[in-house]
Amino acid sequence: MSEAGLASEIHASPMLYVDERTARFVEVTRSALVLGSSQNIDQVSKAALEHLDAELVIRKSGGGAVFLSPMGQLWVDIAIPKSDPLYHGDIGRSFMVIGEIFMEVLSRVGGHDLEMHTGRLFGGRLARAICFAGLGPGEITFEGAKVVGMSQRRTAQGAVFQCTAYLRYPFDQLSELMAGAGVDIPARGYALGLAEIFEEFAHIESALAIARLRRSLIDALENTF
Repeated sequence: MSEAGLASEIHASPMLYVDERTARFVEVTRSALVLGSSQNIDQVSKAALEHLDAELVIRKSGGGAVFLSPMGQLWVDIAIPKSDPLYHGDIGRSFMVIGEIFMEVLSRVGGHDLEMHTGRLFGGRLARAICFAGLGPGEITFEGAKVVGMSQRRTAQGAVFQCTAYLRYPFDQLSELMAGAGVDIPARGYALGLAEIFEEFAHIESALAIARLRRSLIDALENTF
């Protein structure tokens, strides 16, 4: 399924569980800075929000800030009900199941030298400010830089994995927006976008790149048991 709208609206209406695994692809219609539930909004530059015409959103899960823009990233929420063979009671292992699917998807579109993090969640002060500066189980990296980020929400019915992969990582926007975070934010290095590591994606329109990723992910979800 696909959904378009403001990031604030999407976060306010969490994905409902169904009887089978489901992928909800989200296209934001306006740029947004999304903070983790424990972050202080005083760290955010109001001038930068105005300059970038971005809304400020607080999500229910923890972690650092994420910047979203129209056609700037693949955002997909993957629901895995408890009845699904992909469901794992162990939270760390469940992340790696989704990570393995992303490894398959990215290999289909030319991804090489990618690695899936299998260790514990780690990250220092920068990761508390910027989500992609930390690394958790199941997340995908290229030469140490995060390429696919994930968060997870659970209820008695199952788990929803919120996954994001950028076409071009928004270093400049995050540095501008999070200028008050009290930590030096690198201009490059801790993350990468797909168009920065896959030559094919660097030369096609964003909409086409995202559409190809969506098709490959749907196919992988439908054929993984």
